[in-house]
Amino acid sequence: MPGRGSPRRLAMRCEDVRRFAQVYLDGEFDENDRRAMEIHLKECPQCQHQVEYERRFQAAIRARVPRVRAPEELRERLQEKLLRPQGRRWPYRQVLLWSSVPAAGVLVLMLSITWTVTSAFSPRLLEEAVDRHSQQAPVEVATEDLSDVEEWFRSKVNFHVALPPFSDREFRVVGARLSHLAERQAAQVRYRQGGRNYSLFVFSDPGGPLELQRCHRLGKRKLCLEEKRGYTVVVWRSRGLAYSLVGDLPAGQMLDVMNALFRP
Repeated sequence: MPGRGSPRRLAMRCEDVRRFAQVYLDGEFDENDRRAMEIHLKECPQCQHQVEYERRFQAAIRARVPRVRAPEELRERLQEKLLRPQGRRWPYRQVLLWSSVPAAGVLVLMLSITWTVTSAFSPRLLEEAVDRHSQQAPVEVATEDLSDVEEWFRSKVNFHVALPPFSDREFRVVGARLSHLAERQAAQVRYRQGGRNYSLFVFSDPGGPLELQRCHRLGKRKLCLEEKRGYTVVVWRSRGLAYSLVGDLPAGQMLDVMNALFRP
């Protein structure tokens, strides 16, 4: 990359990664832009997960869409529009090479970006959290010690399972097991309180907006809740991880539980 004083290249930011992830995955960056992207990805786990997620989705799309040559007139109009100066911070000169774009490529690209952004905390992920909780599969490690649970997961998942230090002493861990949510590796930790069972799922933050049926601020945390099939799923994020707590209480009562758990 050029030196600090160069006006041509600046450090990559998270918003640049989100904006140009598809371009990077298509191999359309020049050497300097590619190097800047890779430096940022090494330093930002959240962007790593986002790019890997889009890589898998892109591979699935390409496996299903036959590649044919786009009409010349369409390619010329798109290229002219894309290369027109927009006052962007990053002067990517060759945003896309249209000579090998699929006939439905523009639509597929738009759909893939929209799907990636809006489906980070998708209905499927919430449904599977409810399924895993309601199945009550046996725990793989039985313990009431949070540090034992975290240590047990250390060699089993590719992220650090950092369990929240809940304030309510009656909300006690009873064990844990490996799980998956929407093809994403997850830790499932079982809790009990007052005769009720809860499941806390911990997984790498998939990025994207966190907007469910109801969202509330609890101190610095944004908690979002959604009711599904008689259960309530509470989702929040912290330090590159996402958390999903599932219980059989209505949303209002689950919010009371969360207030007690995070009471200072």
